[in-house]
Amino acid sequence: METLVVYACPVVIGGDFNVHVQDADDPDARRLADLLASFDLVQYVSGPTHHCGNTLDLIITPTPCQLDSVTVDPADLLSDHSLVICRLPVAVERASVFEQQARGWRRVDRTNLRRALEESELCQPVSPMLTLIVFSTRTIPY
Repeated sequence: METLVVYACPVVIGGDFNVHVQDADDPDARRLADLLASFDLVQYVSGPTHHCGNTLDLIITPTPCQLDSVTVDPADLLSDHSLVICRLPVAVERASVFEQQARGWRRVDRTNLRRALEESELCQPVSPMLTLIVFSTRTIPY
């Protein structure tokens, strides 16, 4: 959770926590509630999510990320746990479109390309005033 807070990632945490959050006197439920509060996280599931009547399956998000709705299907349909469904409003931005032009190598006039390269800075001789210094662990006489 510390990593999520540092990067300010918009996340949805969900799953079977095996903490009886419906029991306010349960020490694990209190520790989880304190942990969520310290990271500014909200737990959305209320009501039993297990066939024994416990709330074990949770959905947690950062406070700024509000869920539209949370529904809990009855347990024992496919599992001893309920199916928990939530709707998360998401704004989707359109991807930027970049236009590029490419030229096939078959159409390139190689003579003109060679001439353009030879005349460019890329193919100019290196200035004789440049000195190359190499650091080494042994002495090299000049």
